[in-house]
Amino acid sequence: MKGSLAVSGPDYRVAASFTFEDGTATVDHRFVKGKGYVRFDRDKWQTLTGFTAAQSMSPFALVSGAAAVRFVGAEKVGGKTLYHVEIPSVPFHPSLIPASNLTKEVVTRGVMQLLIDAAGRPVSGTATIEGTGRVSGQLQEIIIELNLTFTKVGQTVTVSAP
Repeated sequence: MKGSLAVSGPDYRVAASFTFEDGTATVDHRFVKGKGYVRFDRDKWQTLTGFTAAQSMSPFALVSGAAAVRFVGAEKVGGKTLYHVEIPSVPFHPSLIPASNLTKEVVTRGVMQLLIDAAGRPVSGTATIEGTGRVSGQLQEIIIELNLTFTKVGQTVTVSAP
């Protein structure tokens, strides 16, 4: 899986491409002005009824304050001191995996480990999302591990409805 995530306040866009043995599949998910949208491959956009900000895949949506951030340590990278922190985060939900035999996806834990600079801006990180789902009816564990690179931090990013 390769993808991108754009965030502007509470609005965000997740785009991902999956490579399978029998081909590729894509998913695009957006949350704009309180409404959720999803599109698989080149199908029509669907409005997600009942999708709320509480289900957000924005990487920092679950950080409600300083108590949600765990300091892990400091390290020197390229002569600069960076800080390793851990936050609760679900930047990609298993329901977006484009597999027709995957149902009843549930996230049980999501955590993001970040390297941030002295101003608190993210430089890089990893995310681990754990959960369960049914694959052809059989209960299975789902673990998604993401490597994250941050670009355009602090710049204007536009996320629009489809």
